Amino acid sequence: MNNDILAQIDSLPPLPQTVIHIEEFKNKEDKNPADLAKILGKDPLILSTLLKVSNSAMFGFKKKIETPQMAVSLLGVNFTISLALGSAIKNLIETSLEPYGADSNKFLETASQAIIMASKWASEIDIELRDRLLLPTFLLETGKFIIARIIKEKGLSDEFYADVKDAVDIASVEKRYIGASTSMITAAIFEKWGLSEALVNDIRYVDEPSHPENKSLLVSQIVHTVNRVCNIVHPFKEESIKSAIEYATSLSLKPAELEQIIADIKEKQ
Repeated sequence: MNNDILAQIDSLPPLPQTVIHIEEFKNKEDKNPADLAKILGKDPLILSTLLKVSNSAMFGFKKKIETPQMAVSLLGVNFTISLALGSAIKNLIETSLEPYGADSNKFLETASQAIIMASKWASEIDIELRDRLLLPTFLLETGKFIIARIIKEKGLSDEFYADVKDAVDIASVEKRYIGASTSMITAAIFEKWGLSEALVNDIRYVDEPSHPENKSLLVSQIVHTVNRVCNIVHPFKEESIKSAIEYATSLSLKPAELEQIIADIKEKQ
């Protein structure tokens, strides 16, 4: 990675206490939902974002979610952890995503759609992977905040957006401009913060699943496919959907089921 990227990562603030407590909770063998709700209830900013996302149309809950206890009960522990960590990290490093034609709300919206898609698709492929996929899927795009900062500082926002807005392979555009893609930068951020090695490995090669050093091949293939469809630049673009289904077909990863899952999510938008 070049010095611009490393400098941006080095300048990031430490994780807030809430995230540290969520990480500690996540690593427990016996996870009491009431304990998670208590942690979330102590952070108004994270709680506000969590409730906003939970009450969005994509989840389709008939009852309004008004408390952390309700969120944990309806979403489940692992789903709630993903949303909480995602909102905390967004709040921590939030910057304009203008070079991508997006904002932080779109970041949360597409990330939420992505974990719904990944969760349903994983249930068709290997249900034991479902919970493991939630965090890398939801947090994958974190690196875009760093890329956006660098692009803006270089005064290249318009040129970058012109190239990225119609690109199916967004990672290749990122590499051309700054020499690294989102998944590599996200992994480097999480390494700096001391998040789990397993999470870092699951994310690092998502933009290049066939990399010979990839230790999480199936996870990265699934997240890569989902991200083709659910990304902050052009979510559910027909060309990207076609590309994702073709990729899933080439890997024999339940392409027909994936196509139906995508159609169901689009219908709820």
